[in-house]
Amino acid sequence: MADQMDDRPGTIHDRLVEAMNSGVLATDGSGRITAWNPRAQQLLGYTRDEVLGRPMHRFLHRDADGHVPPERDCRLLHVLRTGVPDHGDGQRFAHRDGRMVMCSWSSAPIHTSDQAGTRPDPGAVAGLVIVFQNAADRVAVERERRDRMAQVQRANSRLRLVAEITTVLSSTLNEEELLRRLVRLVVPALGDWAEIDLLIPDGRVERVAATHHELSPADIAGLEGPLPPLPRTPRGPLAQVLRGGAAVVVSGEADARSDEPLGAAQYEFFQAMGAQNAIIAPLAARGETYGALTLGYSRPGQVYGPDDRLVVEDVARRTGLVLANARLYAEQRNTAEAMQRNLLTPLPQPGELRLEARYVPATQVSWVGGDWYDAFSLPDGGTGLVIGDIVGHDLRAAARMAEVRNMLRALAWDLAGPPSAVLARLDGVMAAVSEAELATAVFARVDENPVGRWRLLWCNAGHPPPLLISHDGGTRFLEEHGVLLGDPDLTGTRPDSTDPLPPSSTLLLYTDGLVEARGSDLSDRLTSLRRHGSHLAQLPLPEFCDKILERMEPAGEDDVALLALRVPG
Repeated sequence: MADQMDDRPGTIHDRLVEAMNSGVLATDGSGRITAWNPRAQQLLGYTRDEVLGRPMHRFLHRDADGHVPPERDCRLLHVLRTGVPDHGDGQRFAHRDGRMVMCSWSSAPIHTSDQAGTRPDPGAVAGLVIVFQNAADRVAVERERRDRMAQVQRANSRLRLVAEITTVLSSTLNEEELLRRLVRLVVPALGDWAEIDLLIPDGRVERVAATHHELSPADIAGLEGPLPPLPRTPRGPLAQVLRGGAAVVVSGEADARSDEPLGAAQYEFFQAMGAQNAIIAPLAARGETYGALTLGYSRPGQVYGPDDRLVVEDVARRTGLVLANARLYAEQRNTAEAMQRNLLTPLPQPGELRLEARYVPATQVSWVGGDWYDAFSLPDGGTGLVIGDIVGHDLRAAARMAEVRNMLRALAWDLAGPPSAVLARLDGVMAAVSEAELATAVFARVDENPVGRWRLLWCNAGHPPPLLISHDGGTRFLEEHGVLLGDPDLTGTRPDSTDPLPPSSTLLLYTDGLVEARGSDLSDRLTSLRRHGSHLAQLPLPEFCDKILERMEPAGEDDVALLALRVPG
């Protein structure tokens, strides 16, 4: 028949079709199967005799639910109607044993001709040839490849997150700031919400930071604050972690029946977060637990698996190390600052003169130490003033500062000569009995002449110039200076200078931390000091000192010491 394929055995056409590693079937113009090769039988289980003459669509074609789809939705039959070749993936054919075989396929129309040897008529379709292969293996491989790529992308994303967290945590040693930064980084990357509970040294527990991707900061703020104390015998998961336990994954109902106050408080927090699943990891370092990081999901079905646990534990471990460093830093800083402050003596208030001083430690513990001020009475009734700075920034610099300060006091009391002679003798004594290498200082004496006029006799050993401010706001730096203290190889003199101190004037002595800042021009900073001093000239002396510090905004890269003298009106 003209509308059927020639499937007589022995032809070259038959041998090629039967040798193909793809299933091949053909249909006539009505969609009934007219050809079926051996590979088609292997793929779908039907023999040639079982399928010939059967309607291909109703016999083989199935949808995702195993039902015969409407013919209008069948892309294979669409080729019969249009004569346009097509191909696709995910076609389900019914196997003889009832299961579905997912296949990739291509289909081409069989065209009729008016007579032998004439060209086919594109408008007349006599049947189809469909070539198909089992796509299940290829689909499985492709799905596995996509899954692996997704895993790699997740791993890379989390590595980037851990790197970013490490960078952020190392950018500050302020404990509260770094923990608030942490919870903002891990949500929503590692959960829908997060909290950090810290152990306070006296045994208290405090929720210091929390966040939720849908709650407002005001709602979250109400959930932070003190928690019940850590129990001696921990039963709830949070208490167990804070007592040195390992990370634990819990459900939102983990503490529903807990009679432990801390566990009950944690359960209340879980309810406020809508917790479905959570992980609690210790913030620990060097054998000590400082607190716990809790992350959770509010969405049903989201859980923390082994890979998630490794990431959260890594983040918690890094945070614990930063907390350990921050607390060590705070301890060292407090020690250095306390030592420095204790070495700075109380100021006298000689007669009508008024003295005021300020000391501001550097922001980093390694920069604390070395700056000092001093004021004391002299045997002849004058008042000695000192501002100085030992080269170096550490506890040793603070100790050496105390040595030099005490030596200068003793020499100033013992020697009747001018300030330059006192500093020259200090040079020799430093070389003989002190480990201080270099120092800058201004040593001055203030006295009143018989007619009630005040004067300043002073000598500057490489120190920033004192600022003299008149009551009406006029300013002048006392710029005479000489070589530093402590280096015998330095040559040069240290001249003495004398200046009158007008009534109600202010003399400001300061260390370089007030006027030096990285990236700033020293001349500009000195100009700012003059301007602020002029504007503040008539303030009471304590307020004057406070405002100078406030307006100059020291960079915190060095200690700052101020000594201010107010002359009576």
